[in-house]
Amino acid sequence: MQDLKKYAAQIQKCSHCQFCQAACPVFMEDLLETHTARARLELIRACFLENSLAASSRFKEIIDRCLLCTNCVQTCPASLPADEMVMAARYKLYQGKRQNPLTRTALHRFMEQRGMGALLSRAGALAHGAGLFPPEFPAPAAKPFLDQRKGVIPAEGKTRARVAYFVGCGTNTFYPGTAEDTVRVLTRNGIEVMLPEGLVCCGIPALAEGDILFAQECARQNMSILTGLSVDAIITDCTSCGMSLKVKESKLLPENDPLFLKAALLATKVFEAADYLNSLGMVAQPGAFTAKMTYHIPCHRGWSATLKNAPRALLAKVPGAKLIEMDYPERCCGAGGTFFVNFRELAQSIRAKKIKDINQTQAEIVITLCPACKSYLAASLPQLKFMHPLSLLARAYGF
Repeated sequence: MQDLKKYAAQIQKCSHCQFCQAACPVFMEDLLETHTARARLELIRACFLENSLAASSRFKEIIDRCLLCTNCVQTCPASLPADEMVMAARYKLYQGKRQNPLTRTALHRFMEQRGMGALLSRAGALAHGAGLFPPEFPAPAAKPFLDQRKGVIPAEGKTRARVAYFVGCGTNTFYPGTAEDTVRVLTRNGIEVMLPEGLVCCGIPALAEGDILFAQECARQNMSILTGLSVDAIITDCTSCGMSLKVKESKLLPENDPLFLKAALLATKVFEAADYLNSLGMVAQPGAFTAKMTYHIPCHRGWSATLKNAPRALLAKVPGAKLIEMDYPERCCGAGGTFFVNFRELAQSIRAKKIKDINQTQAEIVITLCPACKSYLAASLPQLKFMHPLSLLARAYGF
């Protein structure tokens, strides 16, 4: 992925249709042509492939001022992987050193252990309480999920399927309740859940920083474990983790790597948890759960054709649950991993439109499949509850 020359032919396929213009959250705020995917690709070609443009501070700002939301990729008639080209450009610009050494070391440590261990979680909670973290960051849980659950959790009743659950950094550290709900709902529906040991972060945070070499290390570690499992599916509750496991990690491995073909085959088994349950079908009828809810669809949804509608289908089977659609449920929330830290005003402006859309529904609960979206939106809507769809199902089952 770090070799931009491999993307040269794809850049040539851009027809300048400007569909990316209508899909880009940053362009819709800035209204600057240079902040569209089309313009970024032209600048990347000029700077790194033709050497006709210097990597100026303005060029770096344009490359950095991308959410990597993939909305342009999803609307592009040629399916150009603009996000990967931006990642590769950041690699060329920074060689994995976009952050200061202390921050980079902390990020690597966080990714290696999929969040914070119990001790660091307690320290993080104290630091959060002292106001040392940005206000949009939730407080770490007292005990990460993977310190609470290990091994294989058997299915209730007849076993219909066996899955490996990839618990992402955000869920493990900040929302262990989501992981617990996911396990309970799946096992209630006859699905055995395995929690593989030795996995690390999916690699998305490193890719966003242009730290492709560290992302490769993560990919090789994960694929060496996941490709050796005898399971029906690899599931995750986070759309960004799912996108990385299904689309990005195999691309990070050289084609002559023994894991490359195995990783490509494994991609066919990767599902978001709600999507997997919906495709397999529920066998346990949920009880009534009276609530008005709305559904925020994360940007990282394009890796599955059925992902975005799966929560709607599942929640339609919960008696008393009323789904009130937003005008623009697929509009970006502005979080973009740590984008909201680096471009605070821009991210807040993007979020403001989403908040208005949510408030107009008068919902009590916001359903979403992304921990980062959940954190960033909840910071401005403390009066509402934010849930993964399987958490709402867990409540309907009486958990």
